[in-house]
Amino acid sequence: MNAESHGHDLTSSLTPLAEENTSIPPFVKTIAVRLSWACSLEEADVYRQLSAPWYQGVVTEEDKQQLLVHFPFMAPLHAPASVADYTIMLVSLWLNIEEMYHRGTLLPEELMQGLIKKSATSQAQDCRHNRDSVAASAPRR
Repeated sequence: MNAESHGHDLTSSLTPLAEENTSIPPFVKTIAVRLSWACSLEEADVYRQLSAPWYQGVVTEEDKQQLLVHFPFMAPLHAPASVADYTIMLVSLWLNIEEMYHRGTLLPEELMQGLIKKSATSQAQDCRHNRDSVAASAPRR
């Protein structure tokens, strides 16, 4: 399935949300195609969910909760979050998906489990990094 071939359908269904100056990165369509297949959801619905923060200018707690309903691997996302941080998270997600495809992970269940495993690993690394940062900045006696 080619994300670009569905791009017109995805963006035309967003007309109620669309604002003149909002620019959604093109890779969001590709991620929407991949995730809709992995989760058995409509591409337009996934695209609408993934692109909502660009229309609002921030990732809200409500956005995060809506994303977690179908995408539990997005649990490390903090809300509120800047669109820049959200973009970085989505690029990382996209790279993880493409890496799994390259390694032969093609079944939807395997893809979802792989993303959940990777998010748990990165969340644990973030916790260790935060703990180490706090320990390093603590006053010495």
